[in-house]
Amino acid sequence: MQNKIWEQVGQFLNRLRCENVTRDTAVEMPGYRETQKEMEALREKCEAVVWQLPQEQRQLLVDWMAKLEDMNSLEGQKAYCQGYVDCILLLSGMGLLRQDLSIEEFMKWINR
Repeated sequence: MQNKIWEQVGQFLNRLRCENVTRDTAVEMPGYRETQKEMEALREKCEAVVWQLPQEQRQLLVDWMAKLEDMNSLEGQKAYCQGYVDCILLLSGMGLLRQDLSIEEFMKWINR
């Protein structure tokens, strides 16, 4: 029974993380939109510079930028899920959730 509960919690967190970010409860970080616009403008300028490089150097930078985007996405997902884990642990520590459930088992489901 414990495993089933943690499995459902893990599935819920993954579904919620992937939800539409335009929902009413979406968090808006101060400066996010402005920084996003600045990044788009810089990206266009950088792409113009990259195209002036020799093929080997250009490919290296393109590969690096792609990996950087992947890493940023993974870091965001990790931070999002860590926030949920911290909230669950806080509620458990306050006695608002059952404390006989294994934190280790919960973490196994989150990290798979």
